Amino acid sequence: MKPWIYISGTFLTLIMAFPLKSLGQNEDDALRYAQTHISGTARSAAMGGAFGALGSDFSSLSINPAGLGLYRRSEFSFSPAITGNSIESNYLGGKYKDDKYQFHVSNLGMVMAGERDAKGDKWKGLGFGFGYNRLANFSNRYIIQGNNASSSLTDVYLAEAKSLDPSSFPTFGTDMAWNTYLIDTLKGEYFSAMPANISKIQRKSIEKSGGIGETVLSFAGNYNNQLFIGATVGFQKIRYWEESNYSEAPTTDTFAIKGFTVNNYLNTDGNGVNIKFGLIYMPIPFVRIGAAFHSPTYFNLHDNFSSGMTTSFNNGGGTFNAGSNSNGGDDKGSFDYSYYSPMRTVGSLAFIFGQTGLLSVDYELMDYRDARFRASGYSFMEQNNSIRDKYRATGNLRVGTEIRFNPFSLRLGYALYGSPFKDQSLMSSKQHISGGIGYRHDGLFIDLAYVRTMFQEKYYLYNSYFNPNPSINQITSGSIMLTIGTKF
Repeated sequence: MKPWIYISGTFLTLIMAFPLKSLGQNEDDALRYAQTHISGTARSAAMGGAFGALGSDFSSLSINPAGLGLYRRSEFSFSPAITGNSIESNYLGGKYKDDKYQFHVSNLGMVMAGERDAKGDKWKGLGFGFGYNRLANFSNRYIIQGNNASSSLTDVYLAEAKSLDPSSFPTFGTDMAWNTYLIDTLKGEYFSAMPANISKIQRKSIEKSGGIGETVLSFAGNYNNQLFIGATVGFQKIRYWEESNYSEAPTTDTFAIKGFTVNNYLNTDGNGVNIKFGLIYMPIPFVRIGAAFHSPTYFNLHDNFSSGMTTSFNNGGGTFNAGSNSNGGDDKGSFDYSYYSPMRTVGSLAFIFGQTGLLSVDYELMDYRDARFRASGYSFMEQNNSIRDKYRATGNLRVGTEIRFNPFSLRLGYALYGSPFKDQSLMSSKQHISGGIGYRHDGLFIDLAYVRTMFQEKYYLYNSYFNPNPSINQITSGSIMLTIGTKF
């Protein structure tokens, strides 16, 4: 022990964003992989994603596959997109804003369809579709900083160390704090080098990227031009990357400790599969009623993660490093596991006003409490219980309209995605406002859409019982999508 380091502290519990026992596989990951965004083709996005009863658009294959049965001609479509995310944080009086932009493919698909002329056969058409729809984007970047004079992250390590011998300290967290002298012993008791009750700058920067994409294989039939039935096998791909940097430093140099930083890195990669069934019924020519069921998506995921710590002291006390500080280059841990996303049900209603326009509404139900982790040799009991305790069932409303001025169309949409949290103050409902224009002539179609998403969240740097001051993050994103396609 280095006696010049002794400074008292208070006890804290586990950090929320990256628990000491693991750098992944928690309820935050479960939520991230369960939520979807408005994407796909520009026409669908401009109408708020409300395509459950409309069909004849490649996005419907990931919403209600019965929509494939409404195609009369074959089609190819391609949709590049640019998404920008802006996050403004407010933590203990410190306000910061950061932006990040991402280019991605929102849709790429082929539909083979046609009408049948067989007399007496009520099956009027069959359709087959294959391609890709983007379901979620993870790309964002934000900075949280404030002056805290009541608590410190260092005390979380004291809470972990309190009943353990140093040889039993968890690798990602307390062991690094011990090896960098951030915590130490004096007269047989652990203490923290960072006082909890002094003025200190706490700062956390986080950068994320990746998304969820779905490759679809869909079939649908048209029965008597009144009932449309379809099914999709969806092959989903998750790519997620996150790097965070947390630091604390006293606002004056009168203390032994100069400051410390903790760097965390997580990379998740995996594949999943699900099945979707749907139908659309037309009781009268201008009304369409849709219903769809999405099975849970079963994922096999692989995590690589690492953590590094650097602690510096004044007056020649030195600088100490532990763990990995190489941007994840030397992975200190990896883990293979399974994840089951919640199932979804979608009810839809659309009104078609001849050649002049349409109005469409979708309502989607899902229960975030049904998300589950599984792994060989590990029960995930604590994490799955946290999912059940923290989340709730909710509904997502999508509304869209299209007005046609042939060969042009004007589109508007609105979507409200309910907060998944039982404590809805942790995250507000997400609002999506969208609009766009389209052009169709001689089999060629070009669509342009813009989607703006807005919501607010509370982000706790560590356990809210000890640090009840969250960062209030205002999150907005804007996506521009262009779809180019042809019917043949």
